[in-house]
Amino acid sequence: MRESEPASLRERLEVFLAAGPREVSEDGEFLFELEPGRFRLEETGGGLLLHLWSRERTWARRVAGIAEESADRLVLRVERFGRARPGKLIVSAARARPAPERERAAARRAYGGWLRRLLAREFPGGRLEGLSSAADLKRSFSALYTRARLRDGERWWAVVGMNAGESAAPADQLLTYALIWLDWNRERYPERPWAGLRLFLPEGRAQTTASRLTCLDAGRARVELYSTDEEEFRCARVDERDRGNLESYLVPARHAEDVRAAESSAVERLRALGPGEIEEVVAAGRNELSLRWRGLEFARSAAGQVSFGVGDRTEPLTRGNFARLEALVERLRRERAGGGSPKSPYFRLQPERWLESLALATPQVIDPRLAPERLYRQVPAVAAGERAIADLLGATRDGQLIVIELKASTDLHLPLQALDYWLRVRWHQERGELGQFGYFPGVALKPDPPELLLVAPALQFHATTEAVVSYLAPAVRVTLVGLNEDWRRGLKVVFRRGRS
Repeated sequence: MRESEPASLRERLEVFLAAGPREVSEDGEFLFELEPGRFRLEETGGGLLLHLWSRERTWARRVAGIAEESADRLVLRVERFGRARPGKLIVSAARARPAPERERAAARRAYGGWLRRLLAREFPGGRLEGLSSAADLKRSFSALYTRARLRDGERWWAVVGMNAGESAAPADQLLTYALIWLDWNRERYPERPWAGLRLFLPEGRAQTTASRLTCLDAGRARVELYSTDEEEFRCARVDERDRGNLESYLVPARHAEDVRAAESSAVERLRALGPGEIEEVVAAGRNELSLRWRGLEFARSAAGQVSFGVGDRTEPLTRGNFARLEALVERLRRERAGGGSPKSPYFRLQPERWLESLALATPQVIDPRLAPERLYRQVPAVAAGERAIADLLGATRDGQLIVIELKASTDLHLPLQALDYWLRVRWHQERGELGQFGYFPGVALKPDPPELLLVAPALQFHATTEAVVSYLAPAVRVTLVGLNEDWRRGLKVVFRRGRS
């Protein structure tokens, strides 16, 4: 495009900036959302000086010209004071968003500025680049976190932080995204010496991440974890060696049998509807019996009182409605079967529980060293309740503990969610509690750390899974077990792959 004269350039800028809210970015980094009227153009020294300001910051650049121009976007060539090379300032029409989303986006943008100032204070002399919270689905970069690269001395750090306005779940998921960010930077900039990660989480949100850090390979990456207070502009290093309370507990193994015995007469008639097909499950710590069809609960018995139905649509069982229960079981038999239709809700519901029921029936397919009588559901139990993946704990004939994590669909967080369960098993194992609570009778458990099997349909492993696994400590022996995509018809192993 032909270079614009200053007067023409000024007029075009004024019209565009005054037309409505604008999003401002410089050299790929989002700066702030510009409200109408928050700018000033000043001709000085034969050039044009552009002043922009938001509620959080001010910006001034000398405009050399317009590189690109459209109805909703301007790309300006700008000169920054003290910099020899010109940069690019992009001003574009703000996207229409619902009010809550605008507030969240504003909080994330403000946090980016806050984190920049914090890093400048905590690591004086460091060189910061690439600060952004823009989502990138292709590379699995989330908008929930602010990420950057920081050169500190001769080494580089991948930086990830989260503001206090986000919910608790993203705090627990930050480490997965941080490892992906570090791995991507190592591939993108192989010539740089990468030290590792610097992570910043709000006070009270760092416990899960701290416990996971104890199981990362220090030889692959150093990790520094900081707890932050945005209002006080404060951060403190977190000691990741302090696991704190892992929020798990053991229920005596005999508890399940006691509950089954107590509810046996109440469910005797239900058992007859599918001999050998109906699973009787006692959830950890509960005094009730769950009756399931290929993992899907359709009835429950507590204190001799039976109710039935799927999901929230349940009703007490009486003589008058037993026919409806029979009809439900018949429908489950037809629709929740390997040859059933994916259009049926009974076919689609709770796939992890269906996969779990198959693994419990034929564990030797997943690992030839396992047998059904040495396999337990969710031991230890997790205080937080239901998890997105199914947990099984088994032992080989020679006493090697094996943790199995099952996932029926793609899940970016599978490796570290599995690590959470592995950590709890290891914690109880080190205290000798598994045998004390009656698990694995007659088996002398080895003191070695448990092996960890990540089991999923072969095409459902996320593209980042192996990269994240590569950062786990050698003590966490991980094997990926890929299953056939039509696993509902019966389990087959497509591949079995340890990390390289």
